[in-house]
Amino acid sequence: MNSIELMPENQPKLNFEPVTRKEWSKAASEELGEANPIEKLSFSKGTLTLKPYYDSAQASYLDEFQQLPSLNPHYGARSWLNTPRIRVADEKIANNLALAALQSGADGILFEPAKANLQFGVLLNEIKPEFCTISFLIRDAFSKTAFLFREWEAKKDKYEALTGCFLWENFPEKEIDLLLNSSPKTFFPLGILVSQQENAEDEIALALEKAAKLIDQFTDKRGDVNQVIQNIAFSVNLGTDLFLDIAKLKSLQNLWYQIQGAYGLTKINPAHIHGTSSAWTNQKFQPHGNMIKSTTAAIAAIIGGCNSLTIEPEDQTNHMMNRIALNVSSILREESHLSKVADPTAGSYYLDSLITALSEKAWQKFQLKMKS
Repeated sequence: MNSIELMPENQPKLNFEPVTRKEWSKAASEELGEANPIEKLSFSKGTLTLKPYYDSAQASYLDEFQQLPSLNPHYGARSWLNTPRIRVADEKIANNLALAALQSGADGILFEPAKANLQFGVLLNEIKPEFCTISFLIRDAFSKTAFLFREWEAKKDKYEALTGCFLWENFPEKEIDLLLNSSPKTFFPLGILVSQQENAEDEIALALEKAAKLIDQFTDKRGDVNQVIQNIAFSVNLGTDLFLDIAKLKSLQNLWYQIQGAYGLTKINPAHIHGTSSAWTNQKFQPHGNMIKSTTAAIAAIIGGCNSLTIEPEDQTNHMMNRIALNVSSILREESHLSKVADPTAGSYYLDSLITALSEKAWQKFQLKMKS
C-alpha cells in the first residue's frame, strides 16, 4: 500500500452535526444585530412570500407526482426531447433548416406556419417520423394547417406512429372531434399554448381553465373523458427564475392530477409539458446574454419535468446563435448529465413548500375562473 494513503479508520470525519431551527435562528439573529431573521430576510415574489429557512416542519410531501424514470433508456432517467422551432415561410428553406437541426442533435422539430396551404411533401422531405417528433405551433390565422397536415399524413403509411403535438393559440371548437378521432395514440392534437402572465399561479390557472373547458365541451357531446385528457398537452414559457419555474411546472403537474380526479378518473395521466425559452436580451449581460438565460430556463424546464424543450436563439437569422440554442439542451443531457436522475429536486423542503403554496393559489384562481 502506498505510504500516503490513509486506512479507512484513519480518514477524517467530515459529517456535520445537524443544526436545529432554533440554533440557526440564534446565529442569524446575532449576525443581523438581534433582528428576527425570518422577518428580516423573507421576501416577496409576485404574490408569494419566501422565507430564508425551510426544514421538514414546513415541507409538504408531494410523492404522488414525482417524475418517474423514463421508459426510454436512450434518453436517460429524466427524459426530454430537444425540439427547435422553425418558422415556415418557405417550405424548402424550412426543410433544409430542419434537416440540419436533426443532424446536429435535435430530437424533433416544432414548425410554426407563416403561410397558408403548406406543401408538406416539400416541408417534410427526407424527415423520418419514426426517428423524430413532428409538431406544429398553430396561430389563429393558420388553424387550417393542422387539418391539412392530418389529411396529408393519413395517406403516408410511415406516419401511423407519428409523435409530436399541435400547440394551439386557440382551439377550433367545432373540429375537436375530428382532431381526436384522426390522431395516432402517440400524438397530442390538443396542445394548449399557455400565454405568459405576471404571476406564475395565473399561468397555471389559465392552463387548467382552458383544459377544463375543453373537457367539458367534449363530454357535453357524450364523449369519453379519458380520451380527451389523454390527448391534452401544455406549452409553458420559462423565464429567468430557476426555482419559480421548476415550481410552476411541478405545480401544473400536481393540479393536473387533481383535475383528473375531479372528473372521476382512477388511472391518472401525467401532464405532457412542452417548455419554451423565448429569446431574451439585456444589455447588462451582452454579448450572448440569451445563452445564460436559456440555460437557466432549460435547467428549470428539465428538472421541472418537461417532455420536450424549445430554446429560441437571440437572432434566428444568425447561424452561430441558432447552433448555440440547439446545443443548450444537448450539453445539459450529454455533459451536465441532467438526464441521469429522474427527479433531482424531490424532497427539497424549499421547493416542496413553494410548489404547495403555488398550487393552492393557482387552484383558488382556477375555481374562481370556472365559477365566473
